[in-house]
Amino acid sequence: MNLRHTEFFGPDLGRGPFSSQRVETSALQIATALAQIRAPLTRADDDLRSHADFIRELADRLCPDWAAALRISVDAEQYDAVHTSIIAPTGEYSLLDLWLSDSIGGGVTGTSPGSVTFNVGTVIQTITSNRRYLVLTSATGVIDVTVSYGSTRTWYWAATRYGRVYYSSRLYFT
Repeated sequence: MNLRHTEFFGPDLGRGPFSSQRVETSALQIATALAQIRAPLTRADDDLRSHADFIRELADRLCPDWAAALRISVDAEQYDAVHTSIIAPTGEYSLLDLWLSDSIGGGVTGTSPGSVTFNVGTVIQTITSNRRYLVLTSATGVIDVTVSYGSTRTWYWAATRYGRVYYSSRLYFT
């Protein structure tokens, strides 16, 4: 009789640890095994998403050179300005390529906002004024940026790290 059990939130380590030939896969496997001690007790979708985010964060900390995940949060417009935080959750410096896009999946917008101000993060290169930048995060992996525009318009921030592109929710100007 097989006395092994199934792990619902990670690999079955009853066979012993193993390593894939890819460091990013190994980091994710190790993070999943570590996260089992904090598995959610409910089956609620939000609890499972939170647990998956926790696993991704652990994997990114175990192997920061391969971490690609970014978190982007956009605030509501206030006084013709929209504030955005972009976070590389590795807690280290990261170099990000950022651009304003007219749509999710789109390239650089053809319309420039009134101004783009980086409050946290260092602009290494302005590729297209008020539209595309190469930016170094703070030591904690944060970029804080404010876009100003005096009319009605919608943009999205696009951010890329290691070839993966992330799009923000919309920056909506009324």
